[in-house]
Amino acid sequence: MQLTPSDAQMYWLSERICSDQFLLYCFEGDIGADAVRAAVRRRVARVGELRCRIREVPKNLDYPYWEPRDYGDDQVIEHRLADQSWAGLQAALGALVATSIDARTSPWRVHVFAGVRDAPRCGGPAAVVVFQVSHAFADGARATELVRALFGMEEPPGSSAPEPVSMPTMLARLLRFPVGFARLVAAGRRAAAAARALTDATTAGEIPAPAAGCPLVGVNTAPGDDRAVRMVVCPAEMFRGAGVTVTVSALTAISVALPRFLESRGEIVPDRLGAEVTIAVGATGRSRNNYRNAGVDLFVIEPDLCIRAARIADEIADRRTRLSSPLLAQRDSANDFVPAPLLKFGVDRYSLDEIPETVTGNTVVSSVNRGPEDLEIAGAPVVFSAGFPGLSPMMALTHGVYGLGETVTIGINSSPRAVPDLDEYEAMLREAIGEVAAALCE
Repeated sequence: MQLTPSDAQMYWLSERICSDQFLLYCFEGDIGADAVRAAVRRRVARVGELRCRIREVPKNLDYPYWEPRDYGDDQVIEHRLADQSWAGLQAALGALVATSIDARTSPWRVHVFAGVRDAPRCGGPAAVVVFQVSHAFADGARATELVRALFGMEEPPGSSAPEPVSMPTMLARLLRFPVGFARLVAAGRRAAAAARALTDATTAGEIPAPAAGCPLVGVNTAPGDDRAVRMVVCPAEMFRGAGVTVTVSALTAISVALPRFLESRGEIVPDRLGAEVTIAVGATGRSRNNYRNAGVDLFVIEPDLCIRAARIADEIADRRTRLSSPLLAQRDSANDFVPAPLLKFGVDRYSLDEIPETVTGNTVVSSVNRGPEDLEIAGAPVVFSAGFPGLSPMMALTHGVYGLGETVTIGINSSPRAVPDLDEYEAMLREAIGEVAAALCE
């Protein structure tokens, strides 16, 4: 099976930017890498989708393929912590999220940190398991399903590994290039017409306009190579006040904490701060990534937190309405016909050093509901889940909001170069979560 252009773009971009996903699950119990490896080995034998890797076409003359590979115990990696405290674990995770997986070997692997002390919501030792996965292989929703296939209490549905790819198959597809180019031209004309119709509909107020750009602040800078992470683990009820969603509550808390943090560093906070939010869209075709990013105003100058939350909710609704427009899908449909060499050329030459006048958001916020607390390994139950959205050339602070059962965790990923005082920001975010919860529950 061949990668779609959007998934191939994710794969090629990962050569320049660390874009892997890191899905963290904390299990309460004294289990080690052997127990995790046994569970993964047994499940992967049933879930053929996980028995694969990427095979590139020579010279990138066409899009890569998924081909089968056998499971190996090297796909479950044991990490021995010099400091087995929660602080020591978080330090080790900072180094882990700075790594990238080679999807030509495997698009995923599992990391195990056993014997962790003082983990939130755990009365004894904990095992922290991290599922690292290439974004070319899965988006957040699909990656969550794959973890459930590995550690769910129910047997996962069976699936088949991809079929082997032969060189004659690759060559036969290459011979269709003239036909593909003609389809690209036709799709480009349709996309141009859809773009004009989208502009007209936006001008007429029939479709919400995209969010305006945000002025750059101190965390909108090149992050460098190092990473630091933190986790704020909370009861889910703290995010469910006044009928708003968990995502809206988390964004409201970030809208409180981020300006305070910038002020503590001596920055003059602009009247407008925003977040670049990942919004799921309906799956189309075979793409493994079904989401888009959109700017959401955080309304930091609105003093009433209930009103602020309501306005953020309206913003998200507007962004979702726009992203769901068939005109937007038609405008972007030509991307499905771009020849692989042309797309690879663009990815390789895309400037990562250019400093824009504005950014879509001053921070990234990704929110995923990871379902009920019905995961376990060798009898050890899951307690909470977290994650750390990747940094990018002008984004040195990101947030992941992850619900699992009755727990919500905000994972913070940052650059020590841009945010040397991450503990201070974590404390501010904890305080802000409490303030928002109190305001929305009044």
